[in-house]
Amino acid sequence: MLLEGSSVVGHPKSRAAAHWAGVLVWVVALPLAWYFLHDGAAAAVDGATPMRFGLSVRALLELAAGAAALAFALWTASRSSLGSFVVGVISVLAGLPFLVAPAAMNDAVGPLLDRLTAHSSLGATLSAYWWADAISGKFIAFGLFMIMVGVVSHQARRAGRREQEIIDRVRRA
Repeated sequence: MLLEGSSVVGHPKSRAAAHWAGVLVWVVALPLAWYFLHDGAAAAVDGATPMRFGLSVRALLELAAGAAALAFALWTASRSSLGSFVVGVISVLAGLPFLVAPAAMNDAVGPLLDRLTAHSSLGATLSAYWWADAISGKFIAFGLFMIMVGVVSHQARRAGRREQEIIDRVRRA
């Protein structure tokens, strides 16, 4: 063996690329998932008769797109938990003022949401979803969930690393 008995410890490969890619995916995929899941759910119940089930192709496609974007973002947490931490913290920080000071937030964000609503039907839809989630505390709940996804992902990766170190030590002994 070339380095048998060596006490030099190698350095692990840099994870910077995985971290930056994770943040990028989460920042792009989560808002898409949020919108498609909201709009798909709205399309599924729009015009539906109470206590009757129907089929809406648009709703199914939007729900599938939202689920795919969410699944992709969650999958990236297996590579880096930084994206879920970043999106979770942003979501909590964005949602907290709406629960603590709703009148002040209405004064601050209301005109922007009004302009967005007047701009287009997409703007009106985004405004309605944003306001409903902000004032109901869903942004905070979603943010805490994303932070916990990051915690679980990070702890699982570290536990796997420790387990591999033990296996490697046993093999060397």
